[in-house]
Amino acid sequence: MWGNVLLSPPRIELPQDVTTNILHRQGAKSELKCAQKVCTTWWKVSNDPTLWQAIDFSNPRQGVFNDEYNVMCCCAVDRSHGQLVELTIHYFNDDVLFDYIVHQ
Repeated sequence: MWGNVLLSPPRIELPQDVTTNILHRQGAKSELKCAQKVCTTWWKVSNDPTLWQAIDFSNPRQGVFNDEYNVMCCCAVDRSHGQLVELTIHYFNDDVLFDYIVHQ
């Protein structure tokens, strides 16, 4: 008798463009904080500059400005490696952040 054996679900390898699409729909905060920790494939995709060409980094807490969002926004801009085309930021009021984005 083998006892209780835990089996992993079958591994599914999605094409990179499909994985990129899935991660992009999660939003920048989720991509930065969670997605890269799921598996090696998601880590690789979350570090691909093409994922960061369009970033929607709207602050969900209207009027709340904090360092966490500024750091995450800078990290997202860094990951674009100069390929950033579109950036959406709402309710941020930080000249240092804007200066950083412009000079990247």
